[in-house]
Amino acid sequence: MIIRRALSGIAAAFFGLLPSARASASPGDPPAYSAVFDKAFAPGFSVETQSAFEGETRVERVPFRIVQAGGLKLPSGRVCATDPFIALANAKPFTQAVPAGTFPVRLAVADFPSGGTRVTFARVDFSEARVVRWAMAVVEGQDIATLKADEIFGYGVDAGTGSFFDPVAGRAAAKLLKADEDAWETWQTDGETNGSKVIGPYSFLLDLPLGDANAILFHSGWGDGFYASWFGYDASGNVTALVTDFATIDWTTATW
Repeated sequence: MIIRRALSGIAAAFFGLLPSARASASPGDPPAYSAVFDKAFAPGFSVETQSAFEGETRVERVPFRIVQAGGLKLPSGRVCATDPFIALANAKPFTQAVPAGTFPVRLAVADFPSGGTRVTFARVDFSEARVVRWAMAVVEGQDIATLKADEIFGYGVDAGTGSFFDPVAGRAAAKLLKADEDAWETWQTDGETNGSKVIGPYSFLLDLPLGDANAILFHSGWGDGFYASWFGYDASGNVTALVTDFATIDWTTATW
């Protein structure tokens, strides 16, 4: 959970650093609740949350469900994550290389009794191997050693949307937008229509073909904010998953 935003989403998208409420042993370590990066994608998962409402503490049980978002094409073996309506055409890929190919993207969607349907985690699986370690995803120029204990690297969201895509898709998007600067409007309409059908009312989901690749776009939790991503590694040290955490739940007070 992000406890404060010192920057606007657009500024944060370029600066790439914000304080976080997560507890960790050292800067850059995964949050204490990182077990939910797996558990939230298991059938039947739910969590009990606490929140302040009109001066009272409200407790509610939040069930999760899994939405299949599509197959992510990664021809170059590199992957980006960003707000696509800000940086689809020019986002930097993460420094961690991944296998080339097409990989499933799943969304862990929380149905809040008092807050509606929210995408809590977005995940790419590169293999079926079990994750034994999580590490913060970074782009070129970001050094985890420079973080303070309460800081994360991530990306800012100003359009309520996150995404995964290959840099190949980003270059194709740049060419497309140069030829048709109104393409954004079509993407927005298609994503809102599909999201409402597949995820729930007022949501967003789009598998967008872009040249030899694609971009998978999805609603980002409660909307605008600043969100970290994490690579999962198997027992042999191979990258096996990538998760973006949209900070919809204060896991320090939640039970599951």
